[in-house]
Amino acid sequence: MQRKGITVSGRLEKDNLTVYTRCGKIILRSATSEMPRSRTREQFIARQRVARNANLWKALRASGDCLFAGGNTAYARFCSLMRKMPEVFMTKETYRGFGALLMPGMPVSDGILPDIGYRWGEVEGEPAIVTSIRVATPLPHTATGTDMVRALCGRDGRWKGGDALRLYTLVQTVESMIPKVHIRMEEAVLAHGESNWRFADLEPRTVEGRLALVGSTVGETNRGWALIQRRGAISSSQTVMTHSTLYEQYTTEIALQQAAESYGGLTGQLFLTPGKG
Repeated sequence: MQRKGITVSGRLEKDNLTVYTRCGKIILRSATSEMPRSRTREQFIARQRVARNANLWKALRASGDCLFAGGNTAYARFCSLMRKMPEVFMTKETYRGFGALLMPGMPVSDGILPDIGYRWGEVEGEPAIVTSIRVATPLPHTATGTDMVRALCGRDGRWKGGDALRLYTLVQTVESMIPKVHIRMEEAVLAHGESNWRFADLEPRTVEGRLALVGSTVGETNRGWALIQRRGAISSSQTVMTHSTLYEQYTTEIALQQAAESYGGLTGQLFLTPGKG
């Protein structure tokens, strides 16, 4: 097995769970080796990190192509950016069931286009995601694709015809006691004559000259969103915003110990020297 950075080439076997790549996809399956393995605290945390990244990547990939630049592979870049995320600990059974947790700050893209800023807000009494995207003209409730092009492409030159607004909607569920993340990707293409540019749950509006996405689902605590500018194969660099806090239950020492026990416990623990209290 050859490893360069965090890119996995071949197979990485870890406590009866094998993680490997096949045709650009991350595969998890039960390992067949029965050889005893060292499982120190540091090793266990590192292996949990690999499993966490693999399951989240699988969910992201299921929504469509992934836009990550700057690494040997898109997955390698994703894993590099995931270093900033909290460590979470789940049992062997949970990871085998493709358990995943929705976390604020999870990366969904990496590219050279200017980042889009967004924050929680309210528009006419409805919860909204207010973005940093400037619009030249107000967007009415009955806005069309042509309205979108006129609003976004006419002022500062940032947007060009053919650019797309890509919206990721992430939903945290718990299925048979296993937390899972489902991800849907939608795109609104800025092309004249494009009429099917609306998103399923969120409606574009204008707030003080900026684009806002409005909808009742914005207030739901089990959902998350990320909005990306895409131009061909390049994109802005974006992360997830969410009110979800379920992941916090999996960051504790108790969660770590329970997860470790499911793999047979930690090894190499330090013991007090007899007579040295």
